[in-house]
Amino acid sequence: MNTNTGKKVKVSRMVRMHSADMEDINEVGAGDIFALFGVDCASGETFCDIDVKYQMTEMHVPDSVMSLTIKPKRIEDLDSFLKALARF
Repeated sequence: MNTNTGKKVKVSRMVRMHSADMEDINEVGAGDIFALFGVDCASGETFCDIDVKYQMTEMHVPDSVMSLTIKPKRIEDLDSFLKALARF
């Protein structure tokens, strides 16, 4: 169950994350880092058994201390630049 929305969700696949590798798993424990497939959710949402009503507090994300503007040297390179930026 997603405790943020109160909705039941069907999890089709869970994987444990190891850097760029994924390992299929059937269960996770407290503190495990894993990914869900086929679940519409946002970062920081809490999932748990339907009989348990735990909900994690939101993470504090501090404001940026610096910003940077980048642009291609030539306007003709804009399409390639935007594609590369989207991949990043």
